[in-house]
Amino acid sequence: MTLNQETRLAVKEENLAKLAKLPYRYIDWLPIHDETNMRELQSLIDRMSVMNALINISFGAPTDYIKSWIAQEGYTHALSTWEKDILEKANDDLTEYETNSLRWYLEGLWALMWAAKMTDILDETQWIPDTMASLLPNLAEEEENDKLSLLSDMRSVRDIYTMMDYYYRLHWYCVDERIKGQEALINEGIVYERRRALEWLLDDESDWDEIEMST
Repeated sequence: MTLNQETRLAVKEENLAKLAKLPYRYIDWLPIHDETNMRELQSLIDRMSVMNALINISFGAPTDYIKSWIAQEGYTHALSTWEKDILEKANDDLTEYETNSLRWYLEGLWALMWAAKMTDILDETQWIPDTMASLLPNLAEEEENDKLSLLSDMRSVRDIYTMMDYYYRLHWYCVDERIKGQEALINEGIVYERRRALEWLLDDESDWDEIEMST
């Protein structure tokens, strides 16, 4: 599932027109992305399942329990190298950076849930909603993964690329504001994590730990 250059250029123009109506600065020479192949639904389910499980560690869930749950549900293969390293540690050995990084997974997971049609909302001005948890397996209650594993559809490659391109341009704005010593009107962390997740989804050869995030 790919998009040709003509379509990617059309998406760029659509997003520039959208940004022109919003209070964020933008540039029209920010390039389009190279053509890549979008991942299949099962790969999306695998990544969401792993992220949902790992997020629990940032709220105090034992790493050995999360590691066991992931193995029991059959998602060990979907873990990145960094994530595998996390699961080999005791909770007390996790750094503040590692715990915070897992907490930020919430925003990336929300973007992937949007891609999986679990929500219609991916508003850059809003943090994840309180209702997010109800859409996901509750590992504290020892729930199985049916809320994710039984998903049967995802958005089109054009829709996902359009959203990724939009967040890519928002990311440029956030970074440029930071460089100028100014505060962006939107949270850079939200934008970064959602863009990162969509970038991963749109490139089936990408490594979750090494997503290209330049602006």
